[in-house]
Amino acid sequence: MSSTLFPDVPPDAAFPPVRVADTPSAPQAAPLRVSGGLLDQLKGEVVSRQQEANDASRQVDAEREELDRRLRGVFEYFHDLTTQLNYLKPAVARSYFFLDSDDAFRNLAWLEGFSDFRTQAEREGGHIERVTLGYTLKGPGARNLERLGSGVERLRQLLFDLGLKFECRERRNRQRELEHGAFTVADEISVLVVWRVDFENHVIVVESRNLERLGFASCALSPESIGAAMLDEFGRLMLGRENRFRSFVIR
Repeated sequence: MSSTLFPDVPPDAAFPPVRVADTPSAPQAAPLRVSGGLLDQLKGEVVSRQQEANDASRQVDAEREELDRRLRGVFEYFHDLTTQLNYLKPAVARSYFFLDSDDAFRNLAWLEGFSDFRTQAEREGGHIERVTLGYTLKGPGARNLERLGSGVERLRQLLFDLGLKFECRERRNRQRELEHGAFTVADEISVLVVWRVDFENHVIVVESRNLERLGFASCALSPESIGAAMLDEFGRLMLGRENRFRSFVIR
């Protein structure tokens, strides 16, 4: 056992405070983005383009709403018009010449008509995109036409394309080749008119079959021109009366 003696430490002895060296604070980093820099410019361009796209979308929606309203008015007019004409069945002062014949379809009267419309899919807005007007004019008699060989099928196809009502009696040889066809064509004219929206050009296209003459025709109208006055002129055109409908057509 050691005999070394250690002095006692009084309990209230004061020890010098321990000094800890202050750690220098890290310097504050300067912000990387400077107002008005490239990133801000690009963000501004994005906002501007988004605003332009929104404005263009609202403009397209407004135009389609206007076209829908115009075509709805067309349908309602034709629905009322055909209802009255189906009751009155007036004479229609128009002659339809077939091919090079001078024997025209004459003395025609209104037989029956209808009007219908078609809309877009709901995901595209559900707007009216076309209105269909169809009616039949009936005459008192019929006409007889004859063709030989391949002329039989050509005439049959033409009558079919024009929507004319006909019957054909064929004669074939022993080889079952078509030699002769005798056609009986009724004095009955089927008229079809389609009013459809051309969204790209912002016009209403009117496509017709047998409207003023046998065959097909097409014209364009500005949406702003479609109203009661123009539709009245078109109604007079349908009935073969003096009219100014062509003054509304886009040249």
